[in-house]
Amino acid sequence: MNIKNKFIPIFEPYLQGNEKKYLNICLKTNWISSQGEFIKKFERSLAKYHKAKYCIATSSCTTALHLSLLSLGVDKNSEVICPALSFIAPANMILLTGAKLVLVDIDPVSLTIDPNLIERKITRKTKAIMVVHQFGHAAHMNEIMKIAKKYNLKVIEDNAESFGGYYKKKMLGTIGDLATFSFFSNKIFTTGEGGAVITNNKNLSRNIQLLRDHGMSAKKKYFHTKLGFNYRMTNLQAAIGIAQMEKINKILSIRSKQLKYYEKELSNIRQISIRHYLSWTSKTHWLLTIKFSDSNKVNSFIKYMNSHNIDCRKMIPPISKALHVKKMYKNISFKVSESISKSSVHLPSSTSLTKKQIIFICGKIRLFCKQI
Repeated sequence: MNIKNKFIPIFEPYLQGNEKKYLNICLKTNWISSQGEFIKKFERSLAKYHKAKYCIATSSCTTALHLSLLSLGVDKNSEVICPALSFIAPANMILLTGAKLVLVDIDPVSLTIDPNLIERKITRKTKAIMVVHQFGHAAHMNEIMKIAKKYNLKVIEDNAESFGGYYKKKMLGTIGDLATFSFFSNKIFTTGEGGAVITNNKNLSRNIQLLRDHGMSAKKKYFHTKLGFNYRMTNLQAAIGIAQMEKINKILSIRSKQLKYYEKELSNIRQISIRHYLSWTSKTHWLLTIKFSDSNKVNSFIKYMNSHNIDCRKMIPPISKALHVKKMYKNISFKVSESISKSSVHLPSSTSLTKKQIIFICGKIRLFCKQI
């Protein structure tokens, strides 16, 4: 099919390994739910990759976030700090615990929580800082960890969008007290749905495992010691995850090359800027993000690209714009988050995306920009 006629999605899973083979093993052995050999293998694989002591696989990153917050004792008497620009899941899980959601604006370069604004939001009720490594860029972890130590706060790293990335020489997900991961179909690698928590704290690990499985004792089946949930990953999901982990280095290498192609092709278009990476973060390519100097052009740009079978997506809105959060922040604006959100667009970023497709996409961007 001619590249001009083939629809290019924003993202699609890269399933070119042993996924089918391992799924067939699950079907042949009838281990399709939350028991089976692949779950433990997947947890061990993730822990080893991050040089972490413990990994708990979950049904999603959202449930991983919920478990992490509960394991730290976050409740209705707590406050948790969270970036103002992020996917809604961290904020929702904070609210689900009954805690107060405290939003902090982002840094305009890293697009992660601005560490210079955190301290003024801390009160005697503050329990934790939720850090999101946003769109493949690490958060300012040195500054954040210093603040956390000063005020005796816990740090959760939401690493849904930056798997395999580094802050300086430290792997993302290994710096805070806990880290969560997403393996949704549009992530760097996938299990369809699914997530995980990693930690080096034995007590937190035990508590999370207990909460994940209905609060049921690991030693005595069907003896429930506390309120819990069914937040388990299935053996089917873990089987896909193992196949994905077998080629994770290949995936990251391909994606790194894609980012370089995009950067080269888009570098001299004055109407847009491609997101910048600070020197201390690895360039972990998740969704390619461009920012328009004139935010009024975003909608017409997306319409134009769609007309050429190229899928694009507007940047997520600030959390404060969500209807259930808006009432909490009626007279408060998050200027950087709002500006970035209005002016930014994500471009196709599938691992299967070819160099020819990237050149085609960037050619259409240049043509659009010549018209404005």
